[in-house]
Amino acid sequence: MERLPTTVGDPGDTAPWWERRACWLWESVISGTLVDHDAAEHTAYAVSVQQVGSLELPAGLFVAGDPYLIGSDPSPFAQTLPTAQPDVLAIRAEIGPGHNRIAALVLMCSNAPIASWSMATAAEEDLDSLEDEGYFGYPVDAGTGSFGNPEAMGTAHRVLAADAGMLNDPISTALMADGIGTESAACVAPEDGAEAIAVCSSGWGDGSYPTWLGLSSDSTVVLAVTDFLLTGDPFAKPLAPTAPAPQTASAPPVPMEGRRPFLKRIFGR
Repeated sequence: MERLPTTVGDPGDTAPWWERRACWLWESVISGTLVDHDAAEHTAYAVSVQQVGSLELPAGLFVAGDPYLIGSDPSPFAQTLPTAQPDVLAIRAEIGPGHNRIAALVLMCSNAPIASWSMATAAEEDLDSLEDEGYFGYPVDAGTGSFGNPEAMGTAHRVLAADAGMLNDPISTALMADGIGTESAACVAPEDGAEAIAVCSSGWGDGSYPTWLGLSSDSTVVLAVTDFLLTGDPFAKPLAPTAPAPQTASAPPVPMEGRRPFLKRIFGR
């Protein structure tokens, strides 16, 4: 694997929340530590990077989505990549002993320094329409994220529809190959003769997830990073505390996991 790109630009305090988060996330990957700013106490996870393969993206066109939800004719992002064969990286965070989660799925086009960040958008999406902590992201309802070219993703839709949830298709088999599922990532062809797509488990599971674009000083895309929002960042507004539900003798308290509901900030497609 090539050396990871470093960042040379700071978005600054006046930049949109999402731009500062994108820079913070990648700098966390470079440092090898992801701090959860939503945790009540200091919580930091060790980060590892694995190259899982490469993709064929003719003309640099790429699609991101839950392969189990994506349609038969998926539309690519309005932005294109400068290479037709980017490397695919899985960013894992060690949540506990033997417990890893995918924090991000990355398409790496080069190792040029990253000077600024943008957001991958569909043609009709307008960044000016977003609220303070808004973003555009793709919906996930099967705990899975992916990248691929439009034709390969369309093939994935057809194959998964034909499998009808039996999980005997090549994509499902690849995701469960390690017997765990929560930390899986692979480049896999949906069927014989098809071009591969990159698939992975999506952070804590279902939600809506954005894709950040790291840009070089001449605005060329260096990285495309789907952020699975595994942890809170230092830039989001604190969530208002939730009053505990009243309890009765017949309804004992329900234990909580202690994580604030970060995904409530979602503004998805």
